Amino acid sequence: MEHAILNLGGNILTIGSRTDGKDFRIGIQKPFDEQGASIATVEVNDQSVVSSGVYERCFEKNGTLYHHILDPATGYPYENNLLSVTIISDTSVDGDALSTTCFALGLTDGMDLIHSMDDGTRAIFITDDETLHYSWKE
Repeated sequence: MEHAILNLGGNILTIGSRTDGKDFRIGIQKPFDEQGASIATVEVNDQSVVSSGVYERCFEKNGTLYHHILDPATGYPYENNLLSVTIISDTSVDGDALSTTCFALGLTDGMDLIHSMDDGTRAIFITDDETLHYSWKE
């Protein structure tokens, strides 16, 4: 297979480029958007795009949002003003681990982790005011 895009529900894997030679354009979901609209797009080929966020596996009770990314120190969901973290990397398994790790670390430490990497890994952090924070080396 020379050209493919596989959507594994939050994990996107691209093989090669599009048949016309251009990069695949992958949408990053706008958190809590009922239609699943994109808040940003990234262009990739032979890479993985993986997102971890609070907006798909969650519920609200008494005005508090409970999501599935839990802080092991408290047993409760992380409260760090992040809605999602998307990782663009060469392998899906790395992206999956990094998206959750960066979410747990929070914006500043998560961005520092991505900046410390020398393998071309990129990240997009979305904070609870829907601001996008990009972390990668050019």
